Amino acid sequence: MSIIVATWNAARTLERCIDSIRVQQFTEWELLIADGESTDQTVDIIRRHQSTVAWWQTKKDAGIYDAWNQALPHAQGNYICFLGADDFFASSTSLAELFEAIGDEQYDLVTSRGIIFNPDTDKEYQFGSAWNYNRIGRRMVVCHPGLLHHHSLFQSHGSFDSSYRIAADLEFLLRLPSTVSTLDVPKVSVRIEAGGVSRKNVLKRLAEQRAILASCERYGPFRARLVWLDKLWRYPIARWLDISH
Repeated sequence: MSIIVATWNAARTLERCIDSIRVQQFTEWELLIADGESTDQTVDIIRRHQSTVAWWQTKKDAGIYDAWNQALPHAQGNYICFLGADDFFASSTSLAELFEAIGDEQYDLVTSRGIIFNPDTDKEYQFGSAWNYNRIGRRMVVCHPGLLHHHSLFQSHGSFDSSYRIAADLEFLLRLPSTVSTLDVPKVSVRIEAGGVSRKNVLKRLAEQRAILASCERYGPFRARLVWLDKLWRYPIARWLDISH
């Protein structure tokens, strides 16, 4: 398994992320870190954990998805997951539970659950569900940090479109056909600290999602606008209730 992490000035949380990987009972993993020329202590932390990191670089990039794309050619695992520097595995058994469920089978996507938590308020909520081809787009039904992608998907369907800065993971998933083989493991595998780029910039994220859906054959401009309007009125209510939006 390949774990890809994009970093930029992530010194506050990166070590927590790396530590959660190092303690995994499942040990057939490699860690790849693409850093965007951090100016804090991020690179020092990477160097300190260099024996744990299979590949890393620090160079200017065009955002998270460009960083992921730069790491992808170096990934050797059958499965790939993408963690943010402020994400971390929920327990030392997270990967073992996923791969125990996979067994000897092979799937294109393996879904699990995540918990978003706010360290300032102690509030948290669980999100994510099984892959649903018909719902993806109307909702980001999966927990992306807790999603395992089979390596072959990127060979068949290309990498992330880095012209999108917030929702290119959605654009990639919309490219996948209805025939992808999937496995759902209904267990919490990751914890995600509130404050990531997609959660900080909700209105920009919704606008980008609308553009993505408009360019998707399954949706088109009209349906994309309907989905955008539906999410737009839900957002202030979700924010007021402090729930997932």
